[in-house]
Amino acid sequence: MDLGAEDASVYSGRGLAYLNIDDFDLAIQDFNEAIDLDPEDASAYNGRGTAYGSIGDLDLAIQDYSKAIDLNPEDFSVYSGRGLAYLKKGNFHSAIEDFNKAVNLNSENANAYYNRGEAWLHLKEWQKAKADLITAKDLGWDIIESFDNSYESVEDFEARNRVRMPEDIAALLQ
Repeated sequence: MDLGAEDASVYSGRGLAYLNIDDFDLAIQDFNEAIDLDPEDASAYNGRGTAYGSIGDLDLAIQDYSKAIDLNPEDFSVYSGRGLAYLKKGNFHSAIEDFNKAVNLNSENANAYYNRGEAWLHLKEWQKAKADLITAKDLGWDIIESFDNSYESVEDFEARNRVRMPEDIAALLQ
């Protein structure tokens, strides 16, 4: 007997479990099933957006996050997810716009501060970057580890982006 086979939340829940073990293909399959059963399930679009973003399909991620926002515009995590997808695409202004919304909905969202800070770095808005990075750090976010996940070093960031980071910001990230 297949208990819950017609319950979208069962598929969403299992999709989240698959996300947690980095099995993105199975996560996407379950989120697809959840959406088929309940096209108004914002969490399924959010989860599928996360899965798509994890496999690098940023356009589909943005599309799903946008649908989740349409269905539940008060969920700060969806703005953070879409902002990260925009950041990865190099669309820094859209990323900042989404991180602003995430922070406005949850001022304790250290992840959004960190990612907005990184977007500001790309735009050479040094003081705004520094303020966000410090706020993320003060909220308990490991900004050095996050930076190291994306860049080998400050020098790597500078070389990739053809910039010279101010010394105080470079020190924050090392």
